[in-house]
Amino acid sequence: MTSVKQHLLAAVAALALAAVPGGGALAGAKPKGAKATPPEAIMQLYAGKTSNWSRGGHAYWAPDGSFQGVNKTGDAVGIGKWYVTRKGKLCSEADWHKAVDGVLQVVSSQNCWQFVTAPDGTVWERYLGEDSNWYRHKAEKQVNGNSGKRQFRKVSKRLGL
Repeated sequence: MTSVKQHLLAAVAALALAAVPGGGALAGAKPKGAKATPPEAIMQLYAGKTSNWSRGGHAYWAPDGSFQGVNKTGDAVGIGKWYVTRKGKLCSEADWHKAVDGVLQVVSSQNCWQFVTAPDGTVWERYLGEDSNWYRHKAEKQVNGNSGKRQFRKVSKRLGL
């Protein structure tokens, strides 16, 4: 039988992977001549927006640096912070809350993505939690505002947060 901690770690890993777009023709090696994307540009891509992940779930990157997420199955929420480094990395640090067998469990996680800008101005990124490929940043996967606020509140309330 899987332990509660293993179950939660698997849920956090699945959430992190949900943030990584599937393969495809646009994924691959770092674009030739690409340089670290300036922190201000990354902030503009994320601050005040909700990212809707390819495999389900979403994250809200508040302008004040707070982070809220809901996993793809809608039974866990992440609460924490996000920040951008001078070297072109976007990171979130969150505690993910989920009920397992009626008991609230919390797993802390840190997820980071690296960003570069190609000479043609295209922004590329890759998830840093594994050996992942570079892919074009997909602005269409983001919407202005906290579009997942209602679901976040509903799941948080169900969990007693």
